[in-house]
Amino acid sequence: MSRVRISTTVDSRLLATARDKSGAATDAELMDRALTLLTRHLEEEHEREVLERLPYHLDAELVMQQAPLPDALPYDGTVPADVQRLVKRRRRTQ
Repeated sequence: MSRVRISTTVDSRLLATARDKSGAATDAELMDRALTLLTRHLEEEHEREVLERLPYHLDAELVMQQAPLPDALPYDGTVPADVQRLVKRRRRTQ
C-alpha cells in the first residue's frame, strides 16, 4: 500500500478523544481507521439511496420468482407415493 503524507489541523479535543477511544498507536493508524470507516459509511449511504430510488422488488430482472409448476411431474418412471403426496401438499399451500 502506498502512503501519502497529509498535513491538516483538527479539533484538539476530538483528536484526543479519538486517540483514547480507538487505541490507535499512531495518528496515522487513527487516520487510516477513520478513513476506512468513513468510506464504508459513504458506500452504505449510497447503496441506501440507490435502493430508495430503484428498489429490487420493482426490477423484474432482480426479483426471484417462484417458477411455475407443471400440472404433472416431469418424470417417466414410477413416482413414489410419498413424493406425490408431498407435491400435492406443497401445491395446496401456494
